[in-house]
Amino acid sequence: MDEKARYEPMAYGPIGAAVKAAMPHTEADPIGVHAAVLALYSAALNGKLSQPDGRPVVVWTALAGRSMVGRKGFALATAETVLNDAIGEWLALRRQGGISSGPSLVQTLYETEQDSLTSEGGLDGRTLIIDEEWPTTLQLTKRCPKYSGVLRTSWDGKRISNVTKRDGKRVEITVNEPSLGFHVHIQPALWAKFISATEAQGGSYNRILPVMVERSKRLRRRDYKGSPLDEVKVSGSLRLAYEWVQKEPRQMELSDAAADRFDDISSEYEDALEELPEDVSCYIERSGEQVMRVACVLTAAERKTTVTVKALDAAKAFVDYSIASVKQLISQSNVVRSRTIQPLDVKIRQKLEMYGGEMTSTQLYRALSSRYSAAQILNAVEDMGDVEIMEQPQRRPGANPVIFKLVEVMPDPDPVEAPKPVKAPPKRKAPAQRAAPAKKATGKTPKSTTAGTPPAPRKAPARKRTAARANP
Repeated sequence: MDEKARYEPMAYGPIGAAVKAAMPHTEADPIGVHAAVLALYSAALNGKLSQPDGRPVVVWTALAGRSMVGRKGFALATAETVLNDAIGEWLALRRQGGISSGPSLVQTLYETEQDSLTSEGGLDGRTLIIDEEWPTTLQLTKRCPKYSGVLRTSWDGKRISNVTKRDGKRVEITVNEPSLGFHVHIQPALWAKFISATEAQGGSYNRILPVMVERSKRLRRRDYKGSPLDEVKVSGSLRLAYEWVQKEPRQMELSDAAADRFDDISSEYEDALEELPEDVSCYIERSGEQVMRVACVLTAAERKTTVTVKALDAAKAFVDYSIASVKQLISQSNVVRSRTIQPLDVKIRQKLEMYGGEMTSTQLYRALSSRYSAAQILNAVEDMGDVEIMEQPQRRPGANPVIFKLVEVMPDPDPVEAPKPVKAPPKRKAPAQRAAPAKKATGKTPKSTTAGTPPAPRKAPARKRTAARANP
């Protein structure tokens, strides 16, 4: 399916028109550009625009695509170009990089609010996190147990807080109505490594809409004097809509037909959740509200407060694409996990080799990401012939640290085989002597001889002296 056919069902209003107008000048996926525009534009509208029930309308997106091939950076750059006239100045002031801990996130939103108190518009805590290296941040967030909770609460627009100490006193920092936008990039192969099913089932990732992206085309550089994005026209309609929202708070509402349609959409998602396995359903449990949020942003871009059926259907097309992306990511994740699962003893050996062959029990426990108990590690090491466990004496009081050391195991010598006895060759029997033929009787009696001994040799007869010899 070509890019126009894939994107057409979700292209709606000024946002859809702006994305389609930019596509001839970018290699990005149109759905990726659409996702980035929704994230950036909704973050700018946040705090002034709300759903019919008063909840925030901010849309969080994650582009999932292979390096180079996915064109994730192209999608973000195209979205920023489209929105430059509308919210370009705001993006420059309120954009933040990856934040890896809950306390840091609370502190960032709090400081943004405090800085805005001196501005003409008053309290304004709108903040947008854009993280093009999300896997690096995810690796760090695993060290902070508060991060996931603060992130989820911020999406809901509810109060977040953090307690710190200043001058020895306990101080609580509070943000009553966080206004947080969120847009990140990740490679599909790393989804399995950094996003666990346990965290997803806890609700950490059903607030983010993943979108699989790929390159839409190749542009010929010789056809452009500068960057192809220089040819993208900014959207005046989106600038007017932004100014319209900023004049006064706007609360969206559903038309009667849209209300019936939304009930049908919600029922459809609930029925689908019952049939899907939990490792998939946990990502799409909030699909109904995601449709509402996207539809509100699409409608606000028209400078209207009443959401129509067409806006809902366009929003549902985008959310459905995200659901399909989730299924694809999970399918790839299962393949990766099946290939990379290693037994505990192999992991221990790899960590020891990485740290020079020697680690304390605490270091080894942390290196294994605290996924195994101390007893599990000890039991595994006791069965490993090449790892030695010992205590390192300390002068200070307390228990001695336990050291795990990789040692070289000498191979057992090969057993020497006893020489096989050499069998003597079988003795040959002497050939039987033929019996001598019987001699004829001569009338003389033969001399007696001992049996088996040969007869004595005969003496040669003495030679007679000749006369010549006697008388020389």
